Amino acid sequence: MKKALTGKLGVIKSDFILTKLGFAFREQPILDYGIDAIIETNKHDGSYLSGKLIAAQIKSGSSFFYKTHIVNNCVAYYGDLPHYRYWLNHSLPVILILYNPKTDCCIWQYVNEDTAVLTEKGWRILVPLDHKLEDSKEELYEIAENLSDYQRRWASLIVAKEWMKIADEQESLVLEVQEWVNKSSGRGEFILKTNDINGSEEILFQETFIGFGVRPYDHVIHDLFPWADIEIDVDFYEENAEDEYADWRIEEKKIYPYRNGAGEVDFYRLRLTLNSLGKSFLSIVDFLENGECYLIDKFFSEE
Repeated sequence: MKKALTGKLGVIKSDFILTKLGFAFREQPILDYGIDAIIETNKHDGSYLSGKLIAAQIKSGSSFFYKTHIVNNCVAYYGDLPHYRYWLNHSLPVILILYNPKTDCCIWQYVNEDTAVLTEKGWRILVPLDHKLEDSKEELYEIAENLSDYQRRWASLIVAKEWMKIADEQESLVLEVQEWVNKSSGRGEFILKTNDINGSEEILFQETFIGFGVRPYDHVIHDLFPWADIEIDVDFYEENAEDEYADWRIEEKKIYPYRNGAGEVDFYRLRLTLNSLGKSFLSIVDFLENGECYLIDKFFSEE
């Protein structure tokens, strides 16, 4: 119990620091082992989030900072080979964050082939004691911006993988959206939920996004969730939709709000079901995780 609480404190502290830097911190309690959170950087002027991502593993505990673990003013962190392979082959750049509950301090290191060194029993990475998370905004920008558009698209699907699995099992997810219609930034608030046959709901994701400009939200929502077919929650709209939105139904739009608040906010409640992209992606992931094939890496290696 104490260990779990200490671990949670590390996540909370990392969240606090990165949010203060202007980044989005998304804890990943249901995603792949070895990744505790996804960090999204913002634009350099702080206007809105950039869509550029970093994966983070957070380790908490004073034991990491014992004198026996200090080498050249660095914490020597030792890991097993499965995590070494997982982190170095992850679709996102990965950083390791170490939290010291005694000093309430987070230090970190970028996990790559230069910093992670193989040993006889596993691998080791040195995390400098003065490499504090709160002083590392520009370094994190640089790490996140090294991804190509191709990598970012793939990474966005990886981030959504568990949502796709849930949608596949439950047949649909609920998405609630609030669009601030008078904001030129295109601000919107998004809540993704499960919704079982008993009407019980559990929030999977909740975030405010800025930066869509004047793009219509029926386009924005599709681009945020490209792996899903998206339609209104018909039963909910029948009970809650305001009469003024009847014109949307006449136009046969699949996505439209059910009401507006004070002329400022449009409210949507939508159903997400897996489309062909989502189903194909899950098939690819299943093969990559569980399939069998001859590995032909040598054909692609440099002479």
